This record gives sequence, structure tokens and C-alpha cells, in this order.
Amino acid sequence: MLQKLIEFFQNLFGGTKNNPNPSPRPEPRPDPSPIPPPHIPTPPRPEPEVVEINEDETISDGADIMTTDPDSIGTVVFPEELEIVEVEEVSPITITDEELTDIPVVVDPSLIEEEIPEPEKPVHKKRYTWCLDNGHGRFTAGKRSPKFENGNRFFEYEFNRDIVKRIIKKLDEVGIDYFNVVPEVDTDNFLKGRVDRANAYQTDLPKLFVSIHSNAARSESSNHWANPGAKGMETWYYTGSTRGRKLASIFQKHMVKYTGMVNRGLKSTRKLYVIKNTSMSACLTENGFYNHKKEAIELMKDEVRQSIADAHIAAILEIEKNGL
Repeated sequence: MLQKLIEFFQNLFGGTKNNPNPSPRPEPRPDPSPIPPPHIPTPPRPEPEVVEINEDETISDGADIMTTDPDSIGTVVFPEELEIVEVEEVSPITITDEELTDIPVVVDPSLIEEEIPEPEKPVHKKRYTWCLDNGHGRFTAGKRSPKFENGNRFFEYEFNRDIVKRIIKKLDEVGIDYFNVVPEVDTDNFLKGRVDRANAYQTDLPKLFVSIHSNAARSESSNHWANPGAKGMETWYYTGSTRGRKLASIFQKHMVKYTGMVNRGLKSTRKLYVIKNTSMSACLTENGFYNHKKEAIELMKDEVRQSIADAHIAAILEIEKNGL
């Protein structure tokens, strides 16, 4: 009985008494029909996002989209997935020049810059009529410098008219009333005629008289230069005239200030014909010495003449503003 039990277990475990190393147990055969894993539903593929591009924007290619708005790019669609669409060929539209001119142009009023008018310049309120006297004419004897080394001379009549011309230019700009007493050149001293013209000139404004000159000092002759000490600016008025003195002082102040020339001060007399016989307050300015060699050279320079004219203009403007 015991032997049968032993043989039973040996056969059960694949070995026998005489074969202690039984053959390995064969691997189980795979089941040809495995159980499928549980079904997991596949999520639906999302529809491509529609990207709208504003046609008004200036976009030349895809790079513009990437650089301007990268977040606007939706799902990428590859070529094999695109539906082929046949596009009907359309002939280009042509517009003739005549038709083009008939197309109305609509302009947004907000885009038109409103033209801002320039502020109007204040209009000067005229206070006086200035009788500007050029002094001597071309035929007045003397009234010229000795000759320079190059043969040129300084002529007072030319100097006087140049200064008055510069003054008038500014008075026209400002709007100040004036009367050019001697506009002509080919005349002589013409003393009485100058006074008569100024006195007879009709105006609704009070008149003031200014005679403009260049000075001369005593010398051996008209061909010799004067003493170097004779130089500078001075202004004359009629002795005893309070208004004449005030008028002269304002001109003298500005003449020295604008030119930097020697201040020879105010001078009065009862002998100067034009300031004696005019029926209005008058003064006579002497602007440097034309027979002082160095000063004559200065008086022939444009910038010096302009400074003399500016001095007279400044005096006129002060009196126009404050009165006399």
C-alpha cells in the first residue's frame, strides 16, 4: 500500500524512483482569444479655430501675424486635410482716368488740421508827425571830408539821406507818421525852403522836427583832417525851449547808448536857422565828425550807420509812447 502511494506522488510530480530529474513542466499555451481591455471612448477631435484678420490692417505675410498677434493663431491644418476648392478666374477691373476723376473723395473732417491764424500785430496809435530833415544837398559847398589815400571822400549829404532812409523804413513797419522834408538830392543848403516845407505840411497830429547831420571841426583847410580830439555825438536845441531841450536830451541819450561814441552833450543856440524858424519843437543831431579821419572811416561802415539810425528810432519810439 505504501509503495503505491509513493508511485502515485512520483507520477504526480513528473519523476520516478529511477529518474529523480523529471522533465520540466511545459509552459501553459496562450489563449488564442484574450479578453479585451475595457473600452475607453476617444474624445472627438476639436474643430479648427477660425482666425479672423482685419482687412484694414497692413499685413504683408504670415510673419506679420506672428510678430503682431501670436495668440491669434488657431489649429494648424495640413495640406492633405484641405478640401480642394475650384476658384473661378475673374477678369481684373479697370478704371479709366475720366472715371477716376468722377469718384468723390470723402475726407474725415477730424483729420484736417485747423489753420490757426497768426495773432494780429497791435496797431500803433500815431501820436506825432515827425518832420525828418536830411540837411544839406549835393550842391552845398564844403560838407565833405579830405580825400583818403584811395581818393574817396565822405559826403555829408549822402550820409544824412542814408540815415533818414533807414529811419523811414522802420517807421513804415511800426506805423509812425512822418514827413520827409527834403527827398531830393540835387539841391543846396536850401535853409528857408526846408523850414517852409515843414511849417506848411498839413497833418492832424502835432509836429516835431529833427534835422540829421554829421559834424565838422576847424582845420587848416578842407583838404586837411581836423584835430583828433574833435569826435563824438552832440544834439542841439533852441535856447530857452523846454520842450526842445527834452526832445534833444532823449535823442542824445540814445545816440550815445547805441553807438558808444563820445558824449559831447546837449548844446543850445539861437542861431541855427532850422531850429529857430520852425513852428514846432525841434532838435538837430550831429553824428560824429566827418573830418576826423578815424571817425569818418567808421561813419562809412554799414553797421555804424545802422546803429545811428537805430538810436534815432529808439528816441522816436520813446516819445511816441510817453509823449513830450
